Amino acid sequence: MWGLMSQRKILHNLACKIPVSKYLDFKEYLEALYHAMKSEMESYSYAQFSEDLGFAKTNILYLIIKGQRPLTPKNGKKIAEALGLKGPERKYWEDLVAYFKSEAAPEKEALFQNLVEQKSKALGDSDSLIAQLEFFTEWYHGAIYELSFTPAFTDEPKELANLLMPRIRVDQAKKSLALLQTLGLLAPDETTKKLRPTQAQITTGHEISSLAIVRYHQKMLELAKQALLTIRMEEREISATSMAVHPDKLPRIKREMRSFRKKILAIAGEDKDPERVYQMNIQFFPMTRARRPL
Repeated sequence: MWGLMSQRKILHNLACKIPVSKYLDFKEYLEALYHAMKSEMESYSYAQFSEDLGFAKTNILYLIIKGQRPLTPKNGKKIAEALGLKGPERKYWEDLVAYFKSEAAPEKEALFQNLVEQKSKALGDSDSLIAQLEFFTEWYHGAIYELSFTPAFTDEPKELANLLMPRIRVDQAKKSLALLQTLGLLAPDETTKKLRPTQAQITTGHEISSLAIVRYHQKMLELAKQALLTIRMEEREISATSMAVHPDKLPRIKREMRSFRKKILAIAGEDKDPERVYQMNIQFFPMTRARRPL
């Protein structure tokens, strides 16, 4: 039988081995800690986990992890104390909790920027990983890269900035061109010395994939909202449908959505002389709570 002090010591050790800065969802971090404890102590329960983190011996942590109960900043600090989080790890944890609690767009954006900066510091001197993370933090990096495959592309920052919709600043265009060269996506032509696409691909490792994906989709959703007001109907296709679905159908629906996306990419790939860059977003998400835990 493990004593309470022994349990908490094991939890402290695991918190040191599982950095919170690897996660962009506090629920996933807590779940990882719980399963790590479960592997150490077979009889470990969510009630014990709750008690070890400073709560009553109930299933409150299960509800928080499953998204059925919010985690307040106050309780977030309680968990940080129980885990012994300090310095950058504690700062990251508290910003992560505040990010999910915040509903105000400006505050949420500021908190996300803090998380990006802290994540970059956690990556240390890995310029390659930091550059990959930066690529996904702004929508226009990908747009400029895709534009480089069209005759309209220019590596003059001022002209390039004016080509994008919405327009970006000249300094942003200049920095984006430099970033794309760092990533090996653009390189000077041997003859003309003008930047050209290299056909290289950018991939994200486990260190930044979740952060990059969330940031990328946030930006794309923002652009989609703007497109409703700024792009003529003849030049866009935006639709939405609500439907009742059984959970068993989710894998099939996801496969069909991926298949559709690949078909569209294949159609676009047939064009040897593309003129414009388009963005296609496909969203499918629940709008009601599950009747039973998934």
